[in-house]
Amino acid sequence: MITAIFRDLCPNCGGPISSERLELGLPCEKCLPHIEDKFPRIRGKLSRVWEIEKGVREIDELFIRAIGSRMWGLQRLWARRFLNKESFAMVAPTGSGKTTMQIILSLYAADRGQRILIMLPTSLLAHQVHQKVLELRSKLGYNDVLVSAYHSLLTDKQKRLELENAVNASIIITTPISLMKREELQQPINVAFIDDVDSFLRRSKSVDVVLRMLNVTPEEVALIEKAQKMESEARKLAKEDPEKARQLVSEAAKLKTDVRLKVKGQVIVSGATQTARRTKRVRILNALFGFTVGGKVEVGRNIVDMYIKPPKELFEKTIVDVVKKLGTGGLVFVPMDKGAEYVKRITDILKQHGVNAEAYLGTRRRLFEKFIVGDVDVLVGIASYRSPLTRGIDLPERVRYAVFTGVPKFRLRISFEEFHPSRWLILLNEIRDAVYEKYPYEFDRVLGGLIKVRLATRDTLEAVREALKTGRTLTGFPEFVRKVAEDSLNFLIKVIEDEEVRERLRRSETITFGEKAGEYFFIIPDATAYIQASGRTSRLYVGGITKGISVLVIDEIKAFNALIRDLKWLLETVEFRKYEEVDIDKLMREVDEDRRKVRLALEGKLKTKERELMKTTLFIVESPNKARTIARLFGRPTRKTVGTLQTFEVLTENRLMIVTATGGHILDLVSDEGLFGVNVVDRVFQPVYKPIKKCIRCGRDVPEEESTCPYCGGKVLIESKPVIKALRHLAAQVDEILVGTDPDSEGEKIAWDVTLLLKPLNKNMRIGGLVLV
Repeated sequence: MITAIFRDLCPNCGGPISSERLELGLPCEKCLPHIEDKFPRIRGKLSRVWEIEKGVREIDELFIRAIGSRMWGLQRLWARRFLNKESFAMVAPTGSGKTTMQIILSLYAADRGQRILIMLPTSLLAHQVHQKVLELRSKLGYNDVLVSAYHSLLTDKQKRLELENAVNASIIITTPISLMKREELQQPINVAFIDDVDSFLRRSKSVDVVLRMLNVTPEEVALIEKAQKMESEARKLAKEDPEKARQLVSEAAKLKTDVRLKVKGQVIVSGATQTARRTKRVRILNALFGFTVGGKVEVGRNIVDMYIKPPKELFEKTIVDVVKKLGTGGLVFVPMDKGAEYVKRITDILKQHGVNAEAYLGTRRRLFEKFIVGDVDVLVGIASYRSPLTRGIDLPERVRYAVFTGVPKFRLRISFEEFHPSRWLILLNEIRDAVYEKYPYEFDRVLGGLIKVRLATRDTLEAVREALKTGRTLTGFPEFVRKVAEDSLNFLIKVIEDEEVRERLRRSETITFGEKAGEYFFIIPDATAYIQASGRTSRLYVGGITKGISVLVIDEIKAFNALIRDLKWLLETVEFRKYEEVDIDKLMREVDEDRRKVRLALEGKLKTKERELMKTTLFIVESPNKARTIARLFGRPTRKTVGTLQTFEVLTENRLMIVTATGGHILDLVSDEGLFGVNVVDRVFQPVYKPIKKCIRCGRDVPEEESTCPYCGGKVLIESKPVIKALRHLAAQVDEILVGTDPDSEGEKIAWDVTLLLKPLNKNMRIGGLVLV
């Protein structure tokens, strides 16, 4: 086989290296003269890889001591990124151990002199995490690490003590609201763990506070704002002056990269949903730390979904019968449209029938602790994403089942007082089939208007509602929002009062609407709330995913049909079975067996077979458009910038896929050696390759030392060296690499180049041609 030389591409010293050495996964002869030598002796870039792997092994040992199990693939990726001082989003299923990972990494870093902020969305979660940190601190022998936790569940005396401790604490645990209110908590930090990114990004001020704690200077923020303005200007010039636009984009990217290299702090975010508005501060945060958060992730559900449709007069009796049958460890959810009063009513009814139940409408630490130890059997709360019962419970050993006292849903009134672009967009999607055929142009106009104003701030929406109520006009963007709201309301009332449309709505199997006190309303199913609430019963632990039970007692059959329709969009598979047809006793034995294993795991006594729960895969294609398309086939991806390379991270059923693209060829023959870059050595051809660096205007090769084209003066250059550097960086972090270039000769050459260049960092590779039909 022909041996090629790769100039400037030794993964360790950056010098020339042969294809033979790359094929063996080795650095060049200069770095490692003898193949039998050990890698740890190497000095250079690869020594950093070994240093990180040493840290990963140390963290793995902490996991074994803490939970009795090694890290799985996805956790190893997080550990490598953390040790490499990267900021990233923890993309993972609900209950996949993100919080445990944050705690162990925090203790590991704090023991080495770093200061950590752990921010939780609710005081209850802050309390839980604080207790877990103290438990693991003792278990892992990090007793010298000072921890301070501040939240609303503390007594006044405890609050004063924690604020005093915060000044010297290595780990600060709090909520976004507490952090903004108490300056004593705003200490300099190295790492910020943001658990539930929604609650953090909802307020720009909380972003400002964290940036200041991470020592991000106003000058660095100003440079990022300048880069974003350049990108905005480039979009405007894209048609009339494409070369100038490309130059601006290139300069903005370089400016962002330079700023990122100066920022030493880390931001690591996680959360069940990521639906943050694209505010100015959010864009700055994304640009500073090189990642964006993606969509909601729910995989790995192990829940038996059941339903009952009782007669109206037996509705509440059925709820009681189901709860009494299923026993302790239950969460009972009341739909939003029935409200807090119905929570109290159901709680009272359950108590009257001998069920030890309590209403859980707010964060109540003592009640929660009673539920944990079994002094309370059932908690009753609202089925809403914002409900503390839905988002604040993570007890795989305690929660066995969920019962829904009606379909999770909310009532949407068609009135100025309840104008909200996002919810009205949901409504338009619900009624489209009944309306569009008769009112296509008006429907599209209203839809377009609502899309344009969907990111309006809370203050703007309140001003608009007040203006509509009093008949006033506004100015600027708020006035535009007011006109959109007025137009939308008039259109909705018009179509609802159209008898033909009303008849279609009545015949619909999924739309529920009515009229009360002179106002129209629609019932909208809340699939997100159902997934989140039922997800409390099925959690990931060291032995797998616990089995859970969800029973939905139907109150509105149309809402139930709409819920199933929406769930099919969000979950890979969902099947509701009739409660009466399921062997409940057998099912409960399976559920309880999982809880027994969880308790053993928490005590470090569970023996499991060595297996990989979630692997990490780097998937490399040629075209950035293909990378984006492939990632979106699996869900809504998280974007992350590695150097200048754009990556898309998305979860499949059992792995995290990092999809990226080479952007075409990454190597070319040199022009200053041999005949057209090919030497003849002992009558054998020896091609010499180098990373591509070409002028985008004239297409000529640009010497490595030049920053502009010496032939035409072009300032926009295509460079593959940063791409290779980024690919190698990613290769060192993942479990395996898939190379899916196009099935032609060019694709084969690109795959050969990529495979050789990445082998010293990761030998676990698979190659195949990719065809997208």
